[in-house]
Amino acid sequence: MKDIEERNKLVEDHLYMIDILIRKYLGKGVEYDDLYQVGALALVNAADRFDPEKGFEFRTFAAPTILGEIKKYFRDKEWSLNVSRRQKEIAVKVRETEDEFMKTAGRAATVEELVEKTGFTREQILTALESSKAYGAFSLEGVTGDDEEGSPIEKFVGFTEKGFERVEINEIITRVLNSMSDTNRYIFRQRFIENKSQAEIAKDLGVSQMTISRAEKNITERFRQEL
Repeated sequence: MKDIEERNKLVEDHLYMIDILIRKYLGKGVEYDDLYQVGALALVNAADRFDPEKGFEFRTFAAPTILGEIKKYFRDKEWSLNVSRRQKEIAVKVRETEDEFMKTAGRAATVEELVEKTGFTREQILTALESSKAYGAFSLEGVTGDDEEGSPIEKFVGFTEKGFERVEINEIITRVLNSMSDTNRYIFRQRFIENKSQAEIAKDLGVSQMTISRAEKNITERFRQEL
């Protein structure tokens, strides 16, 4: 872990990145100072986690963290303003039911099955699924958070030098997840966000650990191809 002076120097030398990265988000209902503060906190977070021995430049490492936090800020703000408390509660219940169904049945639940399991109407289920989709197919909290080992992409794929304007981590994750099967999306969330072991996920799905291992390799390769 770097000392505080080294961390602060790294942050000061790269403050210019915040102005560059928040530029296209200005004029969308959020004040400059608010966006700058979000970006600055993300920059500090990136400086705390940065390891120069991994072989990539700090700006390439920090940009996805800053962009991710800015997008998360907008996503959370929109979710808070546009989705009622009751809709949020239903969405959470539906998400939990989907996960439990996947564990027991080994496949995604249909709308009719969700209606039966939750007691909500078909309309409530569809609205919950749509609102959850608007928030993100899966919560990406933690992907650019305080995990000392870095995000799933850093940890399992690794960044290549492509210029920080192109490395927008949340967009990459969303694009790849949307192209995956329900089972692989479930494995991604449980393995890379919930930090469950391959053995735990295999037990949940009633398959072998080798099956989960192969799926993890496939998921990782999909991210490598995108990068």
